[in-house]
Amino acid sequence: FRKLKASFAKEQTTVELEIKWEPFFLNRDTPPEGEDLMDHLKRKYGQAAIERYGRPGNPLDLAGQKVGIHFNPARRVIPTRKAHRFMEYTKTIMPERQDEIMNVLFEKYFEKGEDLSKADALLECADQVGGLDLEGVNEAIGDDTTFDAVIATKDAKNRQMRISGVPYFIMGGHKVSGAQPSEIFEEILTEMAQK
Repeated sequence: FRKLKASFAKEQTTVELEIKWEPFFLNRDTPPEGEDLMDHLKRKYGQAAIERYGRPGNPLDLAGQKVGIHFNPARRVIPTRKAHRFMEYTKTIMPERQDEIMNVLFEKYFEKGEDLSKADALLECADQVGGLDLEGVNEAIGDDTTFDAVIATKDAKNRQMRISGVPYFIMGGHKVSGAQPSEIFEEILTEMAQK
């Protein structure tokens, strides 16, 4: 996301950029209490993942540092349904602030290691963003019907499109999956501007 935004600013293109944040469940089987990150990586990808990503200076940390993200190695893998409900709710009342809201969620989870499956942590995020009805946020994250139906529909569409990882971008017919170098986004934006 940060590389896309930087590429867009650099290209000074006439292409209109509209970012929509959609729900995606990377780890559907996460237990309610969450899971230690290294245990999760080992269970999902094997010992090689621990050897590659469990040490300082690993590829994920280095890529993050290039865009100002300092991953917290002590964070836990958590269920994200309540965070998705929070985001879907805020999109109905403040769609223009999606990027700002996601930045707060990303910082709290990836950098500070906070458990965003907890209502109080999400309410803290809402308070930090400002301008949100905290009572409405609390109701939304506790409501297992209203936004879960929206999330399920979008999730089914993602699976139908064979999206299997994040980040995932659809730009002018191009599908870009995973953390990509800025040059990829710049090429696509240039191509889109020439159409």
